[in-house]
Amino acid sequence: MGSFTEAMTTTELREGVFQSMLDDEWSLGENPHGGYMMALLTKAALTTAGRTHPLAVSAHFLRSPDIGPVELRTEAVKRGRLYTTVHARMVQNGKSCIEATVTAGEISDAAHEWEAHRQPTITPFDECDEHRTPAENLLGHIDVRLDPHATAFLRGETSGDEVRGWMQLTDGTGFDPLSLIVAVDLLPPTVFGLGHGGWCPTVELTYQLRGLPAPGPIATYTRCAALSADGWFNEDAVVYDSRGRLVAQSRQLALSGNALNNR
Repeated sequence: MGSFTEAMTTTELREGVFQSMLDDEWSLGENPHGGYMMALLTKAALTTAGRTHPLAVSAHFLRSPDIGPVELRTEAVKRGRLYTTVHARMVQNGKSCIEATVTAGEISDAAHEWEAHRQPTITPFDECDEHRTPAENLLGHIDVRLDPHATAFLRGETSGDEVRGWMQLTDGTGFDPLSLIVAVDLLPPTVFGLGHGGWCPTVELTYQLRGLPAPGPIATYTRCAALSADGWFNEDAVVYDSRGRLVAQSRQLALSGNALNNR
């Protein structure tokens, strides 16, 4: 099994242009995972920026690439004292698959001066349901434990608009600012608890890094604010580390599988 660090390997061909290989071990089914691809594109943008941390990333998913080689094209559009902004594209066979804007800078490990909310309630890690799949899949690399109080959809029941669970990397390493991008896009879609199923493609995902995660499992919570009659829904995620500190948050726009099947 290749580690997340190995899956993030990029080679700079020339200034602002990188080559990488989409790894089938970081896929769900036949499709490379969206958060994994977004993290890979962000890594290239950080190199161009000459900065350490992705403070904010907004990505638009245009088409799903195949497992195999991709080109990552980046351009710094603003270099400031506190942050650098980079436009980035993932290209395969001459077609853009993902386009993103990355705001890169540095974030400290100091505690937040103020937080609106403390970490929400969640069942302890060892008491949550384990959902592991064969090692050739993304979920062979990340141990996901879903809170049993938010998984009625697994029994064919409606369970509401929230999903929550724990995650830890199976190779024993801790989450970092790039792998947190995978985490915010990894829990089952919230609309599963609202009676919808199937593949729910992400159209746009915005990620914000709020702190550097401590070693240990992370707790992730996702919630849907609205599901339209034609299948569009939002999904908001917040991630807390083993200290109970908010370390990442995201919002995405996606389309429900039921809507896709009816078109």
